[in-house]
Amino acid sequence: MKEPTTPEEVLALHKILRADPQRYLQIVNEWIQENPENGHAFYDRHQAWMRIGEPLRALQDLNRAIELRPDPTALQARGNVYRHLGQYEKALEDYRAAETMDPAQWGEDAFGVLFEADAHARLGDEEKALACCARLPEDFWTPGLRDAPAGDKSAVAERLKVIAAEARRARK
Repeated sequence: MKEPTTPEEVLALHKILRADPQRYLQIVNEWIQENPENGHAFYDRHQAWMRIGEPLRALQDLNRAIELRPDPTALQARGNVYRHLGQYEKALEDYRAAETMDPAQWGEDAFGVLFEADAHARLGDEEKALACCARLPEDFWTPGLRDAPAGDKSAVAERLKVIAAEARRARK
């Protein structure tokens, strides 16, 4: 399968990722073999690694993708992997770098801001967590993706307070 160039091809590829991550890995591995400098392929492959529970491999691929073509999407994805691994300081570094690289894109991505807020809370920094939460759109709602707080903006803020308090207690 060639790399997708149309929305329909992207959708078809993501259906493979959801249905058969191992097949998806085979496809993307072929792209990398054909062109080891293909940052997009390394970014794509990280998704399969996360899907099959291999976050360290996902991290390696994102490091390579960022080395080849730094962009805010890859930085945010790496931040998400760090967050998944409980490395919240590193996650925040990547979230800040993604925002610096493209502030407009970051401002439009409510989930990036949510994950940033969650990382601050998990470090016990309620003030920064709530400052991020304040940046969420007023009509924001989430089912609680990737272990982040669920609910509307108000419910998320309340949960962030609890997470931050628990983190502070755990450090004592």
